Amino acid sequence: MADARRAADSVSKVYDAIRRMATDFELRPEARINEVELAHRFSVSRTPVREALNRLVIEGLITLVPNKGFYCRSLTKEEIFNLFEVRAGLEHIAAKSAIKRASDETLGAIARSWEEVAAKTDLRQSQDLAILDEMFHEQIAAASNNAELLNALRLVNVRLRFARRIVIELRDRDGVFSDHRRIAKALRSRDATKAGEILEKHIMLSRDDALKVAREGFARIYAGAES
Repeated sequence: MADARRAADSVSKVYDAIRRMATDFELRPEARINEVELAHRFSVSRTPVREALNRLVIEGLITLVPNKGFYCRSLTKEEIFNLFEVRAGLEHIAAKSAIKRASDETLGAIARSWEEVAAKTDLRQSQDLAILDEMFHEQIAAASNNAELLNALRLVNVRLRFARRIVIELRDRDGVFSDHRRIAKALRSRDATKAGEILEKHIMLSRDDALKVAREGFARIYAGAES
């Protein structure tokens, strides 16, 4: 029993580590993953590495090519655009469902939690803003009382996290704060049409913007590798 627990813990730790590497593109886009190297790095056998990689294939962070092995996911304008489009659709549904099902107290708590973040103005200069933005939107999904919807959004958010940081840095950060306040106000007013309009504009990227994000992403990945 103890051995089984240790094995499960080992897989979990390796999974968490590789998931972070894939999320942040520490594993280069479309590069073949060396299972032996990862096993050595984490001081484990190849079994927990392979189990972790298989889990990440399901999440879309890793690609499995039959008879060739595991590869890191791609970073293309098409993938970035498509994921933001999916995210916008999920969040629109989440907002409508939250307005229908959530209590006034829950919707008010979402607004208050963001105001607490906004009061810490130093966070506007921090990379943490991307994570805080993600948390705000997942709070809305949680208020929909649809666990499947929340889980789907989280999977998309993980795949978008790297690009999302770049998007927030390229955009007006005051605009992010303003949009969140407007979204929270529309939720509390139970105005699904207004909430949907704001979310659509707040989230969506044009294909040209997606290309800029992809180019900036590659510049950062390879600049980091050379430094």
